[in-house]
Amino acid sequence: MARFDDSAAKGAGGEAATAGLRRVGVNAGWLLGARGFQAVLSIAYLAMATRTLGLADFGRFTLIVAIGQGISAVVGFQTWQFVVRYGTRAQVEGDAPGVDRIIAFAALLDLAAALVGSLLALFAIWLLGPALKVPRDLYGAAFGFCFAILIAVRSTPIGVLRLDQRFRDAALADSVSPAVRAAGAALAAVLLPSVTGFLLAWAVAELATAAAYWWAALRKRGLALAPAGLRRLAREEPSLWRFVFLTNLSSTLTLTAKQFTLIVVGAFGGPAAAGMFRVAAQLAQAMVKATQTFSRAAYAELVLAITTGSDRALLARLTLIAGAVAVAMVGVAALFGEPLLRLIATRQFSGAYWPIVILVGAAGLDLLGFAFEPAMTARGQAGAAFRLRVVATGVQAGLLFLLLPPFGTIGGAWATFCGSLVAVLLTGWGVLRPAPPEPARRPQPL
Repeated sequence: MARFDDSAAKGAGGEAATAGLRRVGVNAGWLLGARGFQAVLSIAYLAMATRTLGLADFGRFTLIVAIGQGISAVVGFQTWQFVVRYGTRAQVEGDAPGVDRIIAFAALLDLAAALVGSLLALFAIWLLGPALKVPRDLYGAAFGFCFAILIAVRSTPIGVLRLDQRFRDAALADSVSPAVRAAGAALAAVLLPSVTGFLLAWAVAELATAAAYWWAALRKRGLALAPAGLRRLAREEPSLWRFVFLTNLSSTLTLTAKQFTLIVVGAFGGPAAAGMFRVAAQLAQAMVKATQTFSRAAYAELVLAITTGSDRALLARLTLIAGAVAVAMVGVAALFGEPLLRLIATRQFSGAYWPIVILVGAAGLDLLGFAFEPAMTARGQAGAAFRLRVVATGVQAGLLFLLLPPFGTIGGAWATFCGSLVAVLLTGWGVLRPAPPEPARRPQPL
């Protein structure tokens, strides 16, 4: 019996993985440039906010921001993943009108989410305001900020730019946010040194960034919102709605867990505790911009790698690189976290050092497994990824209520760390499982 020699196939898979890794590196390089710029400016505007507002008012400011970002995470769809996944397949098949329908459908989803979120924001501010000790005279500014962040949705143009491999344009658009936010913070510190002033600066930055993304995305593409074409898309893609809702639920759990933690810290410890936790989280985030950057750059390549059978090889190489970066990142936080804290904040925030180190450790775990959940989603395992995320989020929420009362801010940091640890273990296990068969598109008559 003839023996099948798969060395050629393995070699082809390895070459594809190497090429994919190279493209991830180039694309991540553009995004890292923007993220590095954003990290530096985020420290600058954080310093202006903490020194201008003080611990208590900074806590109130961060709680309002958390409410807006939490609502945005709940109602918002991860339409960029939808655009990349389904748009890539349509492009491979040479279906240009199909790509246009996918983009238009994603844009309508974003618009619907913004309208629903605006209604939720009204109720959330009135319900959560008293519990979080937010003064009534800030309710109007709080709703204005929430409305701005909801209509400034930019998931669809992000997906378009990644679909077209235009990561340079995405990096330039992403740089608008920190630049406008830093300039706005400086103006607020001088002209309107209050919570309202900083909320206004943040809102303008969100709107400007959304405008930059949409301009970059539509510069080379149109946006045809034809109802007949959208109905045809729903018939062609039998898994469309399932994918959209599962990725929404999974991202909702991931993103709202961060805002939920901050809100619970504020509910238990008041605005001052929330301000302390926010400073720690913001500094940790500034040190770990690579997590989101590599994840976004890798998703499009993982979708392509699945078609060549090289996704496992690419995933293994990405994980090794991420692990090395994560270890270095925690070491930097331990060595330089305290000097950085003294540089940007007053003595009121001195208790944030250990939460910074712990939260950087949590982000390091996120970085280690940054490609696991996107790989599952790209392989059609969005449902499994969501179920695993539910378990990890449940562990984090349970530990938060258990550790926060006796240990305060540091207890919230440990709950976040444990949630990240469970998430990386579960998604690492999930990505090793065999993927289900890809549902076929249903061709429609012209």
